[in-house]
This record gives sequence, structure tokens and C-alpha cells, in this order.
Amino acid sequence: MKKIHSMGKYHLLQRNLRIIDTILLGLILSVLPIFFGSTSVQGTVAPSSHEASSQQGGWEQLPSGVTQDLHSVSFICLNRGSVAGSDGVILRTGDGGGTWAAQNSGVTENLYDIFYYDYSITLAVGASGTILLTNNSGINWTVIQTGMMGTYFNGQMITDLIGVAVGENAIFQPFFTRTDDGWATWESTSFYIEHESVMYEGRLSDVFFLNDSIGFATAIVDMPAGGAIVRTMDGGSSWETVYFGNEELFGIDFTWGGIGYAVGDHGVILQTFDSGGTWTSVDSGVTDALHAIDFPSETKGTAVGDNGIIVRTENNGLSWTEQTSGTTQDLLAVRLISEQIGFATGRYGVILRTTSGGYPDDSFPPVTNCTLIGTLEGPFYISNVTVTLSATDNISGVGSTTYKLDDGLWDTYTEPFVVSGDGNHIVRYYSIDNAGNAEEEKTCEFMIQHPPPIQITITGGFGIHVRIKNLGSVDLMNESWNLSLTGGIILLGKQTSGFADIQAGNEFFIRPIVFGLGKTKVVLTFTSLIKSVEGKVFLFFVRI
Repeated sequence: MKKIHSMGKYHLLQRNLRIIDTILLGLILSVLPIFFGSTSVQGTVAPSSHEASSQQGGWEQLPSGVTQDLHSVSFICLNRGSVAGSDGVILRTGDGGGTWAAQNSGVTENLYDIFYYDYSITLAVGASGTILLTNNSGINWTVIQTGMMGTYFNGQMITDLIGVAVGENAIFQPFFTRTDDGWATWESTSFYIEHESVMYEGRLSDVFFLNDSIGFATAIVDMPAGGAIVRTMDGGSSWETVYFGNEELFGIDFTWGGIGYAVGDHGVILQTFDSGGTWTSVDSGVTDALHAIDFPSETKGTAVGDNGIIVRTENNGLSWTEQTSGTTQDLLAVRLISEQIGFATGRYGVILRTTSGGYPDDSFPPVTNCTLIGTLEGPFYISNVTVTLSATDNISGVGSTTYKLDDGLWDTYTEPFVVSGDGNHIVRYYSIDNAGNAEEEKTCEFMIQHPPPIQITITGGFGIHVRIKNLGSVDLMNESWNLSLTGGIILLGKQTSGFADIQAGNEFFIRPIVFGLGKTKVVLTFTSLIKSVEGKVFLFFVRI
């Protein structure tokens, strides 16, 4: 689990850092000078130099040098990051994860979260109510609190002085601690999770404050088993339940626009569009438990979970793509420094890194096909046409499809669209995959000619009399017609054809001479319309 960023001043810092990180994406990770204190800590220290392993499926596994479960990962910039885990393990990197060095935490309790404020202040929290603080990048850790009957699972520095930690107390109540003076002093409160006038025990698994007053926490509800999201509007003095469900919830994150996400058991992903007021479920595509989620930007985010599961969204959580992590170990934390660079940690010392947004090396653009659905009559459609664009990319996945119709503006394709106007049409389109490869522009051309609005009247007499009236507002030019008589003995006028020009509101007449005997069927075909009547012919006289 993770949480290092908040709204307010620290969000501004993080936002600036992410802009810098984006500029540096094309550069080789540089090694910053760094000095470590004592490394007498449980686990094996990583070697001082490391050749990065080849990337498999977009994520590469880094040697951590330890075998303990790593519950949290946090980065303050492109290069500097920390990991916390079981048995008091704290690892630190100064070269973007290339090497990791163990730090002396001073405790042996399990540490479940580690988080930054600015470049020097780092907090770690864990079992036995442990709270650790360093203000010199981990050279020395100060034990603020330990030995308490309770556990902290997550924390956050909202400002340089205001910090929070959440977890469970000794009697299985959700537990919240807050400091307003940089952990010189702090106050703790406990409460029950209320739902439909019933009070439930449980523990807070993750926390995210939008500012120093409004905050959210995910919860695991004990009886009955399930999960909840609670909200405070007064800095943590009181909490209300804004979501209650059947699945345990483990992690929460918010983006810049008040859009938030929570993850939990059986692949659950919840989303809010109203700053946490209401939460709805979205399809993650997986059924394994998801333990943590992180969004480096408004649209792109990654969640990790059991059995090495990693899922990624590029479109505000509307759809999720499963990525190849290269491990089957449970992943417990994820941190995205930018849209491309990120880390995940998990059981048995697993540390993963991606420099490609979690996608494998991809230099091939997607392939987009255009499908037209309508009534085709010869070379043109006589009905409206539905246009469907289908893009595929087997490596990094399709990021977006863009199109424009005729002389219109370029637009993002989201669903099939209908073209109804008569005439020639051209659809231009292309797709871009999640690795940034753009397909060459393609075109799809077709013509629509709806049947004209006409009235056809066929009468008899001395021959056949056909009246064709143009009821529309558009002139009909060079329209083909064909008149045929079948049945009886027709010796003259059995079939005749030609072309007609009929201005809007005007009429066109066909008067062929017919000679024969017997019953006949008179059929007129005008463009794509057919009109037929039954009649009798006696020499030159036709009765309809």
C-alpha cells in the first residue's frame, strides 16, 4: 500500500516533479550522490552495483537483497525512493531503483507504509503502533512510537506539519491518528463503521486526504466480512460511511479533478466522479485481490494484486488492460512516478520496475479496420450507413482511435456512428497504441443515394400510361427506368427502357404502345423503386 501525495502545497510539488519526470523520460536514469547510515538490518544488503535485468512484458524484477514481504514503495522524484516491509526492513535507492541499500530502522516490527513529504521528511508506520521519522533522508530514524496494542497500515503527510496514520486498535476498531506539529505531538481516535444504523468493527487499510480537512479511508469490515469507504470533513474528528459493500477494500487514490478510485478483494475497483460522494463499480477484468492503486495523471493509472496481477487504464478507468508482471508473487504496493516510470513491491522481497508504463517494448502501430453496414444496391447504398472502426494491437494495446468524416473536424472514436446524407463520403482514420506508435492514416469511401421520394401511377387505355412525379425538393437527373409486361401474348411493347430528368415538383410520362392478347403483369422499375399492376390486353387496348 502507498500514499505519499496530497492536495495543497504537496500536490503542487508533486505536479511539478511529474512535469520534470516527463521531460526526463528519454534520458538514462542518472545516479545521484547519496550517503547512507548504518545498514545493520534484517535481510541481505543489495550489491553496490547492478546490471539491470532484461525487461519482460514491460516490467523488470530488481534485486532487493531481502526476502521479507515489502508492503510499501514511495518515490519523491525520479531517482529517490524507499521501500518498507516486514521485520522493520527499510530499503532506499538514489539511482531510480538500480541499487537498493538497507537502512537501520531501529525496530523489528512489520512496517506497512512509508511516505515522504518534501525531500528530507520520511515517515514509516506499522505494527505495534510503530511510527518512525527521519528528516535526513534515512541516515537516522527516530522511533516516535512503538509497543502499542494496535497496527498502522497506512499514513500520509498532508503538509510539512500535518500528518495522519490509519489502522486498527487493540479491540478491532478503526483507528486514526493525526499530528499538526510534525509529530512532536499527536492525537488518536477510534470509531465504528456505521451502516444502516449498525456499528461494525474493522480496520482502516489506506488513507487519502484531499486537504487538511477532507479525507477518505478504505476499510476492511470484520463482521460481516466486507469493505467500506469512510469520509471525514473535519480533519478526522468524525467519520461517515460513504460506501459499504461485500468485498474488503485495501487501497485508495484520487486524481486532480476529484476523481477517485478504491481497490479490493476479487478484482474490485470502485470509482467516484464527485469527490467521493458516491462510488460505483467498474470492471477490472480480473478476479484476484487488488491491494494498491496509483494514478500519476488524470487518465492513466495502475493497480496491483495477488499472483502478480497488474492492470492498467489509459482512459479514466473506463477500461482496464492486464499486464505481464513476470512474477506470481502477491504484489502489495505500486507507485507511478510518471505515466511511464513506476515501481511495484510484494512478497518475498519482490521489487518491479517499468519504464514503459508497464507495456513491453512495442515499435509496431495498431491496425484499424473500417466496417460499413447498410443496404447496398449496386455501387451505392440506398440507406443510412453505420460506420464501425475496430482497432487491434497485440503488444501494448490500443490507446485511441481518431477519425473525421468528409470535411469535418478530427474526433476521438468511441462508438459506431451513422452517415445519412446522400452523396460521396470519405472517412479518414488512424489509431495510436499505448506505447505511442501511430498508424498511418487510412480512408474508407462510399456513396449514399436514398431512393427518391416519387409517386408512380400506372393506368391503361390505348396502350400503357405511366406517370412519375418527383415529390422531393431535389431534381432527379438521368434516372433509369424500365417497363416490362409479362404473361399473355405481347407482340409489341413487351419491354422498353430509358432515362428521365424530373425537376422537383414536376412529372414525367411514359406512354408505350402495346399490342397483344391476354392477362399480363405490368412492372415499372424506376431507379431502385418497383411498381407493378395486373392488366388485360386486347389488341391495342389495355385495361388495368
